[in-house]
Amino acid sequence: MTFFSSLLINPTLFCITLMKKLVYGALALLPALAQAQAPTENFVVKGSVGAKANVTKAYLRYVNAQKWLVDSAAVKNGRFEFKGAVNEPGRATLILSHNGTSLAKSKDATKDFFLLEQGTITVSMPDSATKAVVRGTPLNDEKAKLAALLKSSDDRYEAYIKEYRAQPEATRKDPAYIKQLEAKLDPIEAEQKQIRTAYLKAHPDTRYSLFVLQDVGGSVPDVTSYAALYQGLSPSLRNSVRGKRIEEQITRLQKVAVGAVAPDFTQNTPDNVPVKLSSLRGKYVLIDFWASWCGPCRQENPNVVKAYNAFKDKGFTILGVSLDKEGAREAWMRAIEKDGLAWTQVSDLKFWNNAAAQEYGVQAIPQNFLLDPQGKIVATNLRGEELQNTLGKLLNKVN
Repeated sequence: MTFFSSLLINPTLFCITLMKKLVYGALALLPALAQAQAPTENFVVKGSVGAKANVTKAYLRYVNAQKWLVDSAAVKNGRFEFKGAVNEPGRATLILSHNGTSLAKSKDATKDFFLLEQGTITVSMPDSATKAVVRGTPLNDEKAKLAALLKSSDDRYEAYIKEYRAQPEATRKDPAYIKQLEAKLDPIEAEQKQIRTAYLKAHPDTRYSLFVLQDVGGSVPDVTSYAALYQGLSPSLRNSVRGKRIEEQITRLQKVAVGAVAPDFTQNTPDNVPVKLSSLRGKYVLIDFWASWCGPCRQENPNVVKAYNAFKDKGFTILGVSLDKEGAREAWMRAIEKDGLAWTQVSDLKFWNNAAAQEYGVQAIPQNFLLDPQGKIVATNLRGEELQNTLGKLLNKVN
């Protein structure tokens, strides 16, 4: 799966981030999969930042008990401190406010997630959160060791992303340019995956390996390789709270893997007419998870429209499933009309708690599943030309 087609989610602040390497596994197991527990990991985060940075406040973002939390602390004489508790070790990020900017406008965040766990965590930042050095607890120290192995590839990756951001908007949207960029990024991603995989195999009993496994899998894991890496971990890790959640995730993914019969579901159209997935059997069906608020989904819609128009009379249809929120029915309907989505659209308007999305393990959008006329999943996450090419091969056999 390419850089731009494996799009990842931060469910609180934005739909999908371009920087896959910065968010690749932060919520690969979304809080919806977590079991609420009493906090057991008491943490202290002690931060320092250079005086020239003119930082007035620091924000700490993290997940606990199935909720995103944001804490803030004043920065005095270049120092700040957070104290709290989490029910298990988890990822967090720091955002710095320069010259009194609000959280919403503050863009200076730690380059990568660090880990909240029992103990005192020190975060040193000379002038920016992007240059943070995190130390002091076992997980963060172990993370730093792997980061050193990844540094060379990270630097090359960052250089290409910087180049991308410097381009005019028209260039950034140009398919030819994106294809060229992917050709540069994909080998780096493969190299990083290889490094992480080697780490997993060398550290089957290290607690940090559970986080590395999530990073390797990303938000749309290949369930076969993901399950194999999971089985390579020690029994103690697999039986931990996070390990059990990964096992649940794998079980869920196996139910919607290629070759499985797609789980049936019923949701309503914008006019409140219930539609059952199995009622569409007899045709190839693309289940397309999207939302009106999701920019990359809207950018992909023209490709989906082309595929629909090319094959709608040849035994193919689409069932759009929107992850819009309650109260966003009008926005959903406007997006359907504006993007020219002529196929059946359904939703329960429950955002990330959409029942079908949860059943299909959807943690990133756009995401899709192609079913054959018998309801069996034959392909997943088809984008751009790949969608039309796949449909052409399948439907040419039929017709």
